[in-house]
Amino acid sequence: MSTQGHAAVRKICEHWPTMSLEEFREVMADDCDYRNIPIEGDRHIGPEAAHAILSTMRTNWDIDLTVVNLVGDDRVVMTERTERFSRKDGTREPFELPVMGVFELRDGKVAAWRDYFERSHLRLR
Repeated sequence: MSTQGHAAVRKICEHWPTMSLEEFREVMADDCDYRNIPIEGDRHIGPEAAHAILSTMRTNWDIDLTVVNLVGDDRVVMTERTERFSRKDGTREPFELPVMGVFELRDGKVAAWRDYFERSHLRLR
């Protein structure tokens, strides 16, 4: 079991809204393929692209992340987690998004990250 890879996945799952670009680079491979599977065309290659899309979320939302389960080996880690979103300006009702994630590891870093969730739970707009 790769504790380095598991630590990289846990860091992402617990802290993605507040991670700096440098922190993304520390845990993701240069060619990491990040996707939100239910959203067609939502694909981001590399830590810079993942950071660019995820860091904008904290502008309008307070986000609380909880890892429920994290299992895997040194190649693949799967997570069950809950992401809670509260609009900072109060214009939307807070909501919870249950998420399953699959992370492929290479040399202790995330090489692929795919999140699966029920789109009807997503209330960002």
